[in-house]
Amino acid sequence: MNKKIKINFILNIVHLVLGAQLIYAQDLDSLYSVGEYAQILKHFEIHPPNSFKTQILKAKSLRAKHFTEEAIASYEEALTGKADEPIHQFTYAKLLKANSQIKKADSLLTLLHTNYPNNPEFLFQLGLTKATFSKASEEIYFEKALEQDPSHQGAAYELAKFYFRIKSYEKAEDISQNALSFNPNNKKIIGLLGQIYFSKKELNLALEQFERLEELTSPPKFVLEKMAIAYNSTNQLDKSIEKYKQLLRIEQRNSRYHLQLALVYAKQENFKESEYNAKLAILYKDVSLSGERFTKAIAMKENGKLKAAIEMFELVIEEAQMFERAYVELALTADKYYDNIDKKLLYFDKYENQFGDYEYAEFNELMYRRITDLKRKKHFQSGK
Repeated sequence: MNKKIKINFILNIVHLVLGAQLIYAQDLDSLYSVGEYAQILKHFEIHPPNSFKTQILKAKSLRAKHFTEEAIASYEEALTGKADEPIHQFTYAKLLKANSQIKKADSLLTLLHTNYPNNPEFLFQLGLTKATFSKASEEIYFEKALEQDPSHQGAAYELAKFYFRIKSYEKAEDISQNALSFNPNNKKIIGLLGQIYFSKKELNLALEQFERLEELTSPPKFVLEKMAIAYNSTNQLDKSIEKYKQLLRIEQRNSRYHLQLALVYAKQENFKESEYNAKLAILYKDVSLSGERFTKAIAMKENGKLKAAIEMFELVIEEAQMFERAYVELALTADKYYDNIDKKLLYFDKYENQFGDYEYAEFNELMYRRITDLKRKKHFQSGK
């Protein structure tokens, strides 16, 4: 074989090998794009990554599989000594931050900010990281992010929240209003603006925001509380009552909600409902005092000490007459302990007498089903 033929042969071999490697790399990328992370990782067990691109692909696949510690180690290995790989450095920084490795994340985001000082997202994420340190002046980074991108919703929310926290309500309001001019349906900012107005005692404006939030989503409990107070203070008493009832559907044994409801009813001169809710406020205030005995009774029941548990549950409901769960557990324990259906029903009757007509009862349906079953069983037994 002459020299020219040898060179052509070698070049063909090199071309084939490089072509195969190109197809192989494309295949790995294709597997990643369709979520075949396990196949990629299995491949790397046999053929460890030998380039920056394949190291990053391994790290990305581990992250996608939520193998967090391994992903962090792979990113660190791939990015060591790399001064300017913004896409992967940013992904790695967010992964570190999400896993409470704040100092490492801060260093990486600081590097990204140094390399790209006008990138609003790097500024925003750096601000979030700085917020975890004391006296870190995170607001500076949120302000800079908004200078670069006035429509940045995350930076606007965090900056407005910062000023709200330090009671700079005018600044917080201006930032929130500006953010809403870009995205009128930003639920977090609408809720925050409502809180700002509430704190400024501009209750009608606060209610406008809270009602807007209610159109978009189910407001959290603390917003419902503020709405109930604001409606009461602006003499929208029916709406205040409805909000307190909504809160009681969430937390039926809340003594404070019943007391506030009693006060609103009194303001309406509906003294029957006012007295009823005031009574419940007093009764529910005592429920917490019986918590230890209730816990002990549950333990007795689970340990098979049914008679002792019944006695303890009876003591609990004697002390806390509106402790609904105690009545339920008492009846269910008696249901296990007694064979006689009439004796079982006595305990279910105790529940019915106390909670049968109670608007906020939580276990009525469960208890009604069991009472129906017992009465049906009694009927069939008597027919024998």
